[in-house]
Formats: sequence, structure tokens, C-alpha cells
Amino acid sequence: MAPSDSTGAIGTTRYIELVNSKVAIYSRTSSTPTASGPLLQLTGCATSACTDSVFDVQVIWDPALNRFFYTTMDTGSGSSRRNLLSFGFSTTATPTLSASSWCRYSVGFGSTLPDYPKLGDTKDFMLIGTNDFSGSSFAGSTIFWVSNPPSGSTCPAPSTFKTGITGTLKNASGTRAFTPVPASQTDTSPTGWAVARPASIPSGGAAFLTLFKVTKSATGAATIPTTGISVPVTAYKVAASAPQPGTTFKLDTLDTRPTQAVSAIDPSHGSVTALWTQHTVFGGAGAQVRWYEINPATHSLIQKGTISSSSLYTFNGAISLDRRVNGTSKMSGGDMVINVSQSSASALAAVKVASKIGANAISALTLVATSAAADTGFDCMTTSSPNLCRWGDYAAASPDPAAPTTGTAGQVWGTSMLSAPGGSSSSAGWTTRNFAIKP
Repeated sequence: MAPSDSTGAIGTTRYIELVNSKVAIYSRTSSTPTASGPLLQLTGCATSACTDSVFDVQVIWDPALNRFFYTTMDTGSGSSRRNLLSFGFSTTATPTLSASSWCRYSVGFGSTLPDYPKLGDTKDFMLIGTNDFSGSSFAGSTIFWVSNPPSGSTCPAPSTFKTGITGTLKNASGTRAFTPVPASQTDTSPTGWAVARPASIPSGGAAFLTLFKVTKSATGAATIPTTGISVPVTAYKVAASAPQPGTTFKLDTLDTRPTQAVSAIDPSHGSVTALWTQHTVFGGAGAQVRWYEINPATHSLIQKGTISSSSLYTFNGAISLDRRVNGTSKMSGGDMVINVSQSSASALAAVKVASKIGANAISALTLVATSAAADTGFDCMTTSSPNLCRWGDYAAASPDPAAPTTGTAGQVWGTSMLSAPGGSSSSAGWTTRNFAIKP
């Protein structure tokens, strides 16, 4: 499958990476997986008779419950085609791929496809934002919620959870919102947030993002107003596609949608609970990554910045602050790490990182890894736009709950996509890279 949909999350003893078709579980100290296998093995459908198509993966670490959460789309196949969100959680902080390591559930969306699921959480709920399609028509975006499991290593019956789904999400203006991304919470809070962009970007650009507040009602259900709150930002437009050397195939830089979000207390700014997110917009050589730290309580920006180059297209970002929360041990949070992809007509796509410590300026980009080949896989030939390759769809960045306690900064772990030899009209050529960065 293509693109990689690479994502990952760091826990106290394990790093879990999910990509399209596969899962790998690593210890904190080894680049060799302690367990790996088909993605279907994680979701509980790994027999030879199982032909489900499982993709669009997400995984996060919940510091309050000390376990991993995951979600993925499951569309079945052939006569069994259906539109499901599969989701679940690890029974311990040290899961394997055994059946006893994971509690697995699913919810059906009928004839509607819950596309591009984005996973976040609060003290009380697991949250999954989706872009919903009826056939090829966009039907609107929604947030599915399910109550968090109790402590313990057993898997509760599905009937014991409270669940629900919002109506179609709208911006403050009444227009439709797009790609709601619930924040992955680092500090426990009963209030959560999701960030989205408007479904339609006008020719002059959009000048706001939209926040959706999540709270718990007296009945234990999630309360999520369908009309969001605007956060004013500098106007942004859709970025240009990124060129590669030696081929006319270009890389899709997406469409200004946010692709991940993390929230935590920021001790450098009055200990507010801040939300960090990013998206790719037009600028620089043709694409640049805009990042934001938002105070959702006042729906205003705490700080913002841009990763840009006059010669390299910059896209496929992921951002996280360095907040360390491990039980009652809490520290750091005033610094951030961001990873991006960059390419040009003369430079293969590469993964690079930058960091920002407190009020200091953001650092220059540091190279993590460079692709070994241009992307020329089957997805470059079958997209609706000729010669446009699907790229990344997203990357990952998550704060380390067990970062070293020496020094003043925490640590952030990331995952991103690289291109590899082997792409053809019938195959994809990609790989991924995991990394840990101290600001």
C-alpha cells in the first residue's frame, strides 16, 4: 500500500510504529523489533482466511492509563466490504502482538467511509476524528468518541463503554470543517480539544483554524459542540507539489490539513495547557510547514513559526513539545521538536528535524535520513492527478514519558517516510525511519 501512513508513539518501555500493512514493537534501546507482523495481527484478524483491508493507522500513548491506544480503518473486501473504524488499547505498558496484549473493538459507519481517522484522547475519552465520504462525495467531518477503559489488564465488554458520534462539524461561520485532529493529551485533563481547517480554502487563502472543545457531561457522555471556535492565523493557501530528481513524478504535499496534534502543560508560558499542531502551506520554494502553539482556552496563538526554504519544498511535518509525564513525575514542556520532509528537483526527499528551546529561536534543520531513490511507485500512476505520488499522509512526533531526568529538556520520538528502490506500476517503494531527539 502507499503511502506509508507512518505513525508511532513512545511509552515508558516500548516504541510502537504502525504503517500501512505492518506493525512493529521496539524496546527503547534496540532498533530491532521485539515483535512485528501484519497490521491485521494487531487488529485481531490475522488468519489466512481474513482478507480485510486495514489502513490509515494511528497510535498514541496515554500517560494516565499507561497503555497504548490505536485506531485504523477496516473496509473489508469483496462481498464483505464494509466501513469500520477498528480501535483498541494495550492491556499493559509492554505489549507484544499476542492476543492477550490488546483489547480490540470496532464501530460501523454503514455506507459512509470514515476516512483519514485521527486519534487523540482526554482523561475520560478516546477521540477519533474522520472525514466522511458517501461514495466519492465528501459528506462532512465528525468525531467519534468512546469512554476510556478502567485500569486493569482485562478487556471490558463492548456494552460497558459509552460511545457516540457528533453531527457534521462546522466552523464558527457555519461552513463545514475538515480533518478534525483530536489532540493526544500528555497532562491529564477532563477538557480536550480537536483542531481542524475549513473544508474550502478560498483563492485568497484561509485565515483561521477551528477548535472543538470536548468535555464530560453529568451522564458520562462526551459533549462536543458541532460548531467550533475560530483561532485567527496568518492566511494560508494550498502548497505546490514537491519535485524529485530524475523523474517527472511529484510528491503530494497535502492540502493544508493539520495532520497531528499534541497537548500538555507549558511551564514556559504560565503553565497553560497548550495545543501544538502544524500543516503544510504554500510558501518558500512552493511548500513550507507552518507550526502553532495554541492556548485553546482563549483560542489564541501563544507562538507560531514556519519551516521554509527558498530552494527546497518543505512538507509532511509532525510536532511535539518535550513534556515528560510518568505517574507523579512531571517535568519539561517548554521546548519543542518538529520533523519535516524536504525535496527538490535536485535533492531526494529527506527527513530533517529542528528544535526550539523556550523563548530561543528555532534551530536550523538537522538531517535524519535521505531517501535512497525517487518515489516512482504505483501510487504515482493511479492518483487522480497525473504524475502525483502520495507521500507520507502524515508523520509522527510524541513526547517521551521516560526521558532522562538530567538536564532541563525532555525528549521527543518521531517517525517519518522515506522513498526506497523498488517502486513500479505494481509495487510501492518506501521505507520509514524512527528517531529520538532531545531539544
